[in-house]
Amino acid sequence: MIEETGQVLSVEDGFADVETIRTSSCTACRARHGCGHHAIAQVSSANRMRMKAIDPLAVEVGQRVVVGIPEDTLLQASVWMYMIPLLGLVLGAVFPSLWSGGSEIAVLFSVVGFAGGLLLAKRKSQHEMNNLDYYPKILRIESLENRIPLVVTP
Repeated sequence: MIEETGQVLSVEDGFADVETIRTSSCTACRARHGCGHHAIAQVSSANRMRMKAIDPLAVEVGQRVVVGIPEDTLLQASVWMYMIPLLGLVLGAVFPSLWSGGSEIAVLFSVVGFAGGLLLAKRKSQHEMNNLDYYPKILRIESLENRIPLVVTP
């Protein structure tokens, strides 16, 4: 299960809108303190992602939650989005060589194969849009027990 921590923005009928901050390999890099890319990623809003997640826990707005998606679901979606268009491109480029077609025909067929792969990926995406297996799921509410409480003294 691939997990990410986020904050609940809204709740509706068994679903919750959750905003997460995408983490990258920057957090594990030793050079991150002197790296401009890491500094920009920390303050940029481009690393924020909003998603609709299945809510079996009846969470409330403002809570920090952990959302997850199974690895096999992510792998299957990646194959459809990346491998199918690439396979169309390669097959389109190889196909004309079977009958000694010229390079111009190979280029044309590779473009057509790539476009066909993109169309197949788009149709698959539209077909699976309402499939709940592809939605992230709220796994747990982040515990507040390990945090240091803020004490205000008068």
